[in-house]
Amino acid sequence: MRIYVTGHNGLLGSACVGRFSANHSIVTSDFDLSDWIDTMIFMGGEKPDAVIHCAAKVGGVRSNRDDPVGFLAENLRIQTNVIQAAADFGVQKLVFIGTSCMFPRDASLPVNEASLLTGPLEASVEAYAIAKIAGWRLCKAYWEQYGKKFLTVCPSNLYGPRDSYGLDRAHVIPALIHKLHIAKQSKSAFVVWGDGSAVREFMHADDCASAIETVMDKYDSPEPINLGTGVSTTIKELVDMLVDISGFKGNVVWDTSEPTGIPRKTFSAEKLKALGWKPSIGLREGLEKTWEEFQCQQE
Repeated sequence: MRIYVTGHNGLLGSACVGRFSANHSIVTSDFDLSDWIDTMIFMGGEKPDAVIHCAAKVGGVRSNRDDPVGFLAENLRIQTNVIQAAADFGVQKLVFIGTSCMFPRDASLPVNEASLLTGPLEASVEAYAIAKIAGWRLCKAYWEQYGKKFLTVCPSNLYGPRDSYGLDRAHVIPALIHKLHIAKQSKSAFVVWGDGSAVREFMHADDCASAIETVMDKYDSPEPINLGTGVSTTIKELVDMLVDISGFKGNVVWDTSEPTGIPRKTFSAEKLKALGWKPSIGLREGLEKTWEEFQCQQE
């Protein structure tokens, strides 16, 4: 197949390019996907068989809190352009990358797909979550109305090579790695937001790309499917692991004046497991490789 991977320079996009390029022809682009005309011209010229839509405006708690307009409006434009152009130019299979934020803040744990739209969202990421929910519903609408196999996957917290380490927009693992590097270099305290009690599920981007491949081959429903490892980790456990990997000898300070976030967010991955998929990269192994990659970037 000719597969168009949007956001190919990013964390998940680059992992998908690496995963799928062995057996498929990969198409990428560098133009602004929020431009409808450019998106239509590109899609009409390339006519890919499938699309994996990884491109999005993403960020951590602070950037979501400070720029809800950007997270809602920009993601709505990008995903609508890509999904509609894919439909207009005959793409039969598309994978839309959703988010764990789509599910209610107080959903029963582990969060399963049926909890979607059953309660209020986490306020700090509501704008981003609503954009992603709209993307899923557009994919489902194309499936229902035109028979397009437009799938939606919801990964747990991703990390790995080619992540964004800028402190203004980084997610938890790259943000912690960057802050830990600064603390180690400056011999200062390593300050972490919250109290460390929040529980998360982390998935290496290469494992996520592998799961997407499985979903494309074996899943046949417009309803979202969770992508996760089933392994829960507290932020304190994560910090302890990173401190050990880095060799940091200074003080770790928990700043409880800053938000801890949703107390617990873990996924039910029973649908994914039923397709025969399982993770291959443990958290410690993945963190070691990610820490090493970041150090190489600093040289």
